[in-house]
Order: sequence, then structure tokens, then C-alpha cells
Amino acid sequence: MAVFEKIIPRKVFLDDTQVLTCIFENAQNIQGHTEYIIRVQRGPLPEKTWHIYKRYNDFVSLHNLLQISGLNFPLPPKKLIGNMEREFIAERQTGLQNYLNLILMNPILASSLPVKKFLDPENYATPFQELALQHVSMILRSEVNYEVIKPVPEIGWRLRKHYFLVKSRVNPKEEMLLSWVEHGPDKYLEDRDLHGVFKSISGLQHPYIQGIEFLNCNEVGGFVVRGLNNAGSLRDLLCTAKPKLQFMKKYGNPKQYKPLSPSDMACFGRQILEVLRFLSEKGLPFGHLHTGNIMLENGEVKLLDIENGVLGLPSYYRPYFVQHKKIQTLEAVDVYCFGHVLYEMAFGHPLHESVCDIFPSSCPPVLKSVLESILSTEACKGGLPTIAALLTHPFFNSTELAYSHHLTNPSQSDRPHLKFSSHVKEALKVARQKIEIRLKDEQKMVRHQKRLVRVQELLSNEEEKKKRKQKQKEQLQKQHQQLVSNGKSPERSESPNSTSTATSAGTVTPPSGNCLIEFSPPPPPPVPSAPSPLQSVPSAAPERTALLGSICNFNKATLRRTAATASASNLNQGCILP
Repeated sequence: MAVFEKIIPRKVFLDDTQVLTCIFENAQNIQGHTEYIIRVQRGPLPEKTWHIYKRYNDFVSLHNLLQISGLNFPLPPKKLIGNMEREFIAERQTGLQNYLNLILMNPILASSLPVKKFLDPENYATPFQELALQHVSMILRSEVNYEVIKPVPEIGWRLRKHYFLVKSRVNPKEEMLLSWVEHGPDKYLEDRDLHGVFKSISGLQHPYIQGIEFLNCNEVGGFVVRGLNNAGSLRDLLCTAKPKLQFMKKYGNPKQYKPLSPSDMACFGRQILEVLRFLSEKGLPFGHLHTGNIMLENGEVKLLDIENGVLGLPSYYRPYFVQHKKIQTLEAVDVYCFGHVLYEMAFGHPLHESVCDIFPSSCPPVLKSVLESILSTEACKGGLPTIAALLTHPFFNSTELAYSHHLTNPSQSDRPHLKFSSHVKEALKVARQKIEIRLKDEQKMVRHQKRLVRVQELLSNEEEKKKRKQKQKEQLQKQHQQLVSNGKSPERSESPNSTSTATSAGTVTPPSGNCLIEFSPPPPPPVPSAPSPLQSVPSAAPERTALLGSICNFNKATLRRTAATASASNLNQGCILP
């Protein structure tokens, strides 16, 4: 490196696909109003957090903006009297937390501008459409062939992508669609190399890629001019939606889903795979396949947005495949996105999960095998098939491509064509590697965060067990104190063996042999607090009671001395005579 060479730092653009999570931490009283303190986090790293302060009216405004989607999530109701009570504030805080959780679980609402602006006002309060119009007008100032007519509503899901109707001065009656988008976080091409890529893309030819009329870029973003397709995208067809309506209104809560037939799925899927293989062979990074950028013309697929990869835009399904460490290459990303597209074509509605292990019984077995090889948990853990392997699958290989005569008998105009210079090829190769490195790094962060969450759950479970044991111990101590305070000692509680113990204590078993026993005088009277042996055997028979009484009242003075007794005393010297 030269001594005086200036190092230009790469600008890091915000990744709008990173998931936002929020947790209500507290509530405070500000000038007679309740203000909720919410902690918001972007992505897996806890360092990317900030706090927002919202009142209930802010949630009402957000709720009104989201009504265009047709989804009605339960917002806690208003309360005029008693809305400052502590119990009510806690109850409302729980309801608002559940309300935001439901919104963030819906991919369409979570990616909308009202939700992003509500949770991250610092980064999303910019008037994006006005800035886009300024950049487009500035670039087209040197172009005499195109003129902007009017902006189009947000028909796409990207917040930083805006659409305008333009017309060509050569053919004023023909309307075309211009799409402008800012650079994304995966832009690793220098501006000079990006211009070279755009120049090559302008001459691209492929039967299943929609033609490009004009494209250009600057240091902020790029735009592409294409012909206007009034039929809409494949997603419009599946949701039976009008193409020019706003994104949330079209796809938030469609009234009807219209899945494709297996034959159409096999045909369109084969055509999409041919495009993916073509882009992969040419070294052009893609990874942006979804039903919103697939058009249908005369029974053929026309793929859009092939320039998204070099512009550095994040993928629509990135929040899903970033959870699986086996999806680390751009080819694997394309295959995973193709699995989601195939699922949506089969069942009409998108898959809002990263994996799927259970499919409807109506799914044909051959189609089910394709979906399982891409979307099942086992496939995402073990590895996805390649594009070439999918092209040889019976579901696609055994289908006659009735609409794909371009591949079997291509003419000069239909022959696929895309050529890059050697310098641009090397730059694209480096860019692909950097895109994959960023993906791997983010996957490591996601796995690390999941491990931390599992450890915290284990620790919380251990703490719960300790709390339960401590609570049981405190309850036992409390019961013991209550027994002591009531005059009942646990040590002196009656046991089932108390009767037998008392009986054995009041019964004398005579020894074996002929020794005369010197009976000791009767024991002193018992302490009044302790029961006597006779009283402790209330159930003894009358004869037994009389025998015990005679033993206790025995008087040795009434015994007579006999000769047998004297001789016995000589033999048994250990015995004591009366």
C-alpha cells in the first residue's frame, strides 16, 4: 500500500430485515399521563438496544395505521375513570406487551414502515419517498429519454424501495415502471465495479428473466426501468389481489387464496431453477427469490430484481435462514428461498416459519418429497440439495416443459446471454465471499444468543426450584411454631405404638428357674401430669386388672418359711431370702 494512500471506510447500511423485539420495563407518571418505558432490541446482539417512551394514544395511532391490513389485533380498551390506578396500569401494560408481540410475529406488519417508525423513530423518521424522488430526478437529469410521471404507492415490502411511473420520450404512450432502492448492508462492490456490472446486466438476455429497459446507480442507490406488467406478480395471483394496491392492504389478510395446480408448479418451478442455475454459473449473487418478484407472461416465468444482490440488499427470507448454520452459501440461500416459493405455490399462502415438518394430506407424495428435502428440520440441519440435484428430481425432470421451447430450440434472440469482464468477475467473486462471511458471522451470533437464552432458562428453573424448597421449608417452620404456640409439642404426639409401650411397661414377666424374687416395694405415685400404667390400659380385661392389683398390693410379711425354702436357699446362694 502506498504511504499516502487514503483508506476510505466502507459505509455500513442498516439491515431492515433484522428482527425487532421489545419488552415493557416500567411505567411512569408524566404530567398526569402514564408513559411506558419500552426496551427495543435489533437482531441477536443485546448491545443494539435502546429505550422508547410511549403513551397509550401512541398505540392508538399505530393501531389506526395498521387497520389497512385488515388484521384486527386486540388493543386494550380505553378507560376514563381510574386509569391512573396501579392495578389498571399493570393490566394495561400486559395487554400492550401482548399487542406488540402479535404485531412483531406477523412478517408483513413487522416489516411495515409504521411499525418500524414506532419502535425505531431515529432511523425510520426520514421521508424515504421524497429522497428517492430527488435521487431519481438528479440521475435522470442527464437522460433525455425518460421522464417521471408520478409516484406509485408502496406496492413492495422494502421500506427503502420506491416505485414511479415513467414514460419514454421516444414512445410517450408506453408507461414503464421505475424502481429505486438504496444500497444495502451487503454492498461490497466499489462504485466503478458496480457500474461495470450494471452495464453487463443491461445487455442480459434470458427467456425467464424480464427485460431491462434502463438502469443506473450512484453512491446512494440504484434504479431500474422495466416494462409495466398490469397482471401483477405471482403473489398477486395467489392472493387474488390487485397489483397496484398498497403492500399491507394486498397481503395483510387476503380474502381468498388460489394455489396452483401440480402441473403448473412443476413447469414454473423448472423455469425458476433454470434461472437460478444460470445466475450461479455466471457468478452473479442473487438470493432474493420470492413470489413478489416473479411475473407470469403467457405461461412463462419472468424473474425480477436480479440486481438486488450486487446492490447489497438483504433477502426477504433472511430472518429464517439465518437460524440454520448449514445454509451458508448463496446457492443454499437460493435453494431455501425456492422451497418457500414452492410451498406458497402449493398451498396459496406463505410459510411463516423457518422449517416445516407437517404438510397437508392433499399434498402429492412427489411434491412432498421436494418440500421435505428443503424445508424440513432434518434438511436444514443436514444440508440442502443443490440446484442441479433439484433439476433431476422426478417432480421437475419428468414434466414436459410445454412453455419452454426456448431451452430446447433457442433462437439467437432467446439464447441466454450475460457476459462480464475478467476484472468484474473477480470483483463479483470477492463480493460473494464477503456476503457469505457476513451471513456466517450473523449465524454464529444467533446461535450464541440461543445458547445464552437456554442457560438463562436453566438458571431460572434452578432458582424456581430453590424458591419452592425455601417456601416449603418456611411453611413447615410456620406449622411448627403454630403447634408450639398451641401447647402441642410434636415430640410428644401420640403414636400408634403408645398403647403397646404402656402395656409392656406395666407387665412383669416372671423369670425362669426356681429362684425366689424379692419384689421391690411399689413405685411412688406418678406425677399428676403423667398417666398411671393402669390408666394407660383402658381396654384391659377385668381379670388382668385384678392380677395387676394383687401384684402391686403384695405383702411379703404374709409368707411362711418352710423346709423346702431353707434347702433351696442353700442351693441358690445368689437368691435373697425374705
